[in-house]
Parts: sequence; C-alpha cells; structure tokens
Amino acid sequence: MKKYYIILTLIFVAGCGSDSISEHKKESVLEKKSVAKIEADKNVVKAKEPKSRKIASQRSKNRNVKNRKPIQSKKQKNKTNTPKSLDKIKAPDFLLSDLEGNIFDLSAFSGQVIMLTFWGTWCGPCRREIPDFIRLYDEYNDDGLEIIGVAVQSGTPENIKRFSDYYKINYTILTDIERYESYRAFHDYGRVTGVGTRAVPTTFLIDRDGYIVKTYRGARPGSVFYNDLQPYL
Repeated sequence: MKKYYIILTLIFVAGCGSDSISEHKKESVLEKKSVAKIEADKNVVKAKEPKSRKIASQRSKNRNVKNRKPIQSKKQKNKTNTPKSLDKIKAPDFLLSDLEGNIFDLSAFSGQVIMLTFWGTWCGPCRREIPDFIRLYDEYNDDGLEIIGVAVQSGTPENIKRFSDYYKINYTILTDIERYESYRAFHDYGRVTGVGTRAVPTTFLIDRDGYIVKTYRGARPGSVFYNDLQPYL
C-alpha cells in the first residue's frame, strides 16, 4: 500500500513538475519573443532613422546644388571675357580686264597678299593714295604683295591708261571688260563685308589664303597700310 501511495505521489509530483516546467518554458519563450520583438523594433527604428536622415540630407544637398552658382576657372573666365574673332570672309572672285585687254580673275593672284582697292580717276582722295600704293608695291612686291586697283566708272581703258602713265602707277590696274563689270565686283565686295558701295576709295586686304582680313572705307595714310600688312607678308 505504501509502495502504491509513493508511486502515486511521485507520478503527481512528476506531473505537476512537468506542467510547471512546461508553463515556465512557455513563459520563458514568450519573454524571449517579447524581448526579441522589442529589440527587433528598436533595430527597425535605428535602421529607419539613418535612412530618413540620409534622405533629408540628400534633399538638402540637392537644394544647395540647385542654388549654387557654377564655379569658373581662371581659364574659363578669361575665355568668357575674350572677344570673339570675326568670321573669315572669302574674297569674291571676278573677271576684269587690264589696260591692254587681258582678262584676269582673282585666282591669277593666288598665294599672294593682295591689296584690292576700288577707286576712280575722278576721285580726289583716290589720287592722294596713289603715291603710298606705289611705295608699298616697290618695297613689298618681292615679299608677295600684289596691289590691284579696280577703276570704277572711269571711262575707257585708253583714258585710264593715260591717267596711270601720268601718275606712274606701277601696280596692276583693272577695269571693265565691256561695261559695269568693275562696279559689279565692287558691289560683291561691299555686300559680303557690309561696307556698301557708296564711297571710293574702298580697299580690302586679302591674305594668302584668299580671305578678307581688313577693310578700309575712305582714304588712309600709307602708315596704316604699312602696319596692317606686316603680319601677312
């Protein structure tokens, strides 16, 4: 009987212990889950905070970038302040006659520096320029300078030749082949350069590549032509 009682007691105690242990285990698991959840929530909050801060920081940077003026280097500033060079203008070609009746076009003087002057025998300022052109031609013809005087509305080739001989002109004089070719050439040069055709003398400096680099409307002293020629000879 005692043995039976002892066995029942042990079974009871073992059963109570098992339930108690089981409950304790459940409580322990729940506590661990709660702690783990709290820790996980903390980690989520911690993980979220830097991201939101990062986004806010990035937005702030973007605003600063938008409001910030671009920084120019010294080279860029100098480049901005440097005036742009004018576009080169190709010298228009023409067909004109010399005083002996030979036909010339501009390509006949290719590779030379050309002073092309539109003038008239009836023009006082044109006459004043002639001695300077004679001296320039004497001095620089061997260096590649060609001076061409296109006589506009100046009569027949015979009249122009008498005028040329009187002034002892040593450079090329061209005029009309038949009629108005000299004026048409003058018009073409006035159009492409924008100087017009209202005044003679009008002179164009053409470089060795056939581009107009200087334009002179009206008479100029010889020193101006002398200085402007130097870089191109």
